[in-house]
Amino acid sequence: MSGHAMSGFDAPVRRWQDIPGWFQWRSAQEEAVAHFGDGARFVEVGCYLGKSICSLAEAVRVGGRDIAILGVDTAQGSGPEGRGATNAHGPAVEHGGGTFAGTLHRNVISCGLADSVQLLISDSVAAARLFDDESFAWIHIDARHDYPSVCADIAAWAPKVRRGGWLSGDDYDDYQWPGVVGAVSDALPDAQRWWSTQWRWIKP
Repeated sequence: MSGHAMSGFDAPVRRWQDIPGWFQWRSAQEEAVAHFGDGARFVEVGCYLGKSICSLAEAVRVGGRDIAILGVDTAQGSGPEGRGATNAHGPAVEHGGGTFAGTLHRNVISCGLADSVQLLISDSVAAARLFDDESFAWIHIDARHDYPSVCADIAAWAPKVRRGGWLSGDDYDDYQWPGVVGAVSDALPDAQRWWSTQWRWIKP
């Protein structure tokens, strides 16, 4: 380094636990890996720096499963969000000169998972249009958290889930993320709370 302290975003990464971010649904990932098994395709919409998706790839590897994993993110952050209007992704975006795509990709590579995870740097709704309906076993949404964005993500990705497959999401919390809870309630009345702060809808 050239005379200044190493940024937290530059710190060495060897395992998903080393990656900055927010993640507490490993048990849900393990449940999905065990439930769907070989040949399934999973999508994570909203990856940030890769903590969750690298954990998922590790869970697939530990489970000895052949499951394809796709991550979708604009890599431009979500801006100020939530009750406190916190710009949680802002520092990573600034660090990368307007995008954290390089950091996300580096982290996947550093965890030894470049052969397991495909990354698509794209808007969520635009990305969904690239795939056939009923082509994924599990789609997990953790992108923008405002009501219109969550509604748009559900509308875009729900058709892509196969019958019996799961559509789920993070931050199902009335106090901090009322937009998420409201959107899920309105768009998917049959969705249920699932693990920690997750919601899940099982496609009939």
